[in-house]
Amino acid sequence: MRLVGPGEYEDDGRASSGTEANSAADLMKRTTPDVDPAALQGEILQAVSRSFFLTLRVLPRGMRAPASLGYLLARLSDTIADAGRLEEAARRELLQRFREAVASPGDPGAVPELAAELRRHLGGAGLTKGERHLVWQASECFDWLRGLGAPMAGHVRKVVTTITDGQLWDLDRFAGEGVVRLSSVTELDLYTYRVAGCVGEFWTEIGFAGRRRFSTESREQLREWGAGYGKALQLVNILRDLPNDLDRGRCYLPGDRTPGGKELTEAARSWIPKARQGMVDGLRYTQSLCGLRLQIATGLPALLGLRTLDLLKRATWADLEAGVKVSRREVRASVRQAIAASVPWMRGGWE
Repeated sequence: MRLVGPGEYEDDGRASSGTEANSAADLMKRTTPDVDPAALQGEILQAVSRSFFLTLRVLPRGMRAPASLGYLLARLSDTIADAGRLEEAARRELLQRFREAVASPGDPGAVPELAAELRRHLGGAGLTKGERHLVWQASECFDWLRGLGAPMAGHVRKVVTTITDGQLWDLDRFAGEGVVRLSSVTELDLYTYRVAGCVGEFWTEIGFAGRRRFSTESREQLREWGAGYGKALQLVNILRDLPNDLDRGRCYLPGDRTPGGKELTEAARSWIPKARQGMVDGLRYTQSLCGLRLQIATGLPALLGLRTLDLLKRATWADLEAGVKVSRREVRASVRQAIAASVPWMRGGWE
């Protein structure tokens, strides 16, 4: 259940054995505290976001801080939910406490206590280097949230709370032995909205709050397109990660029995048109925006998503097991395409 962009092109980097596990004490020795928001938006953000970092770094200043902080907090909750070496009950408890800390300022002493618990429980959970640094800086993320100011802080709290609700639902829904499969399209739609569709709505709200001229379309229309765009990006992640999820006892594609690789490959192809339609929503959203940097940042994930769908259309189960990822060359090509489409005097644009 990794919350990443559809154009990932690097290995996940998770530790695969106990030799990579680190105690909380070891983590304290190796990690430098006192990171300010500028540092959180730099090295740490780049380490945990990879391709999405390209989007965040070109965002206009008024949107960059809330979008970056929202991503870091969502990635932190995702790290808690995916800490496979931690018992499910412990993950659920930590997620619930995280949700409560995000939803409202609450008890000022709760965040340091939660941050210490995260370092203690997740220090040896097989995290990547970037995730370990993010866990260590959890308290600084909350400090940044408290200092962000209204209305941006309210938008960040709302979207991260919704995402965490989706992750808690995920833990409950897939509890049990063997492979658990979603039973309906409604369940899949609910899940993809909670962990990604709400991000499209969040993008809309911080856009209108942070810019004098954000879009030529209405807020309601952008929220609709944004939700569809976000759900499509998460659907791409689901299609790409089918083997990994199956190994973890999860199948997000709806059905009534335990699937095999051949069946899932065929099922994945049947969902590609749905994902493409969501990318079209993203392109419509992008075309309506006011400003070159804003269009580049918003449209780039759609271009990477479309390239990933092209790869998935041809992928076999063995390809999915090996990992379907957009190459660095294709990422650079997508960046150039996003820039060209956003220049006002270029013909065609995002159409």
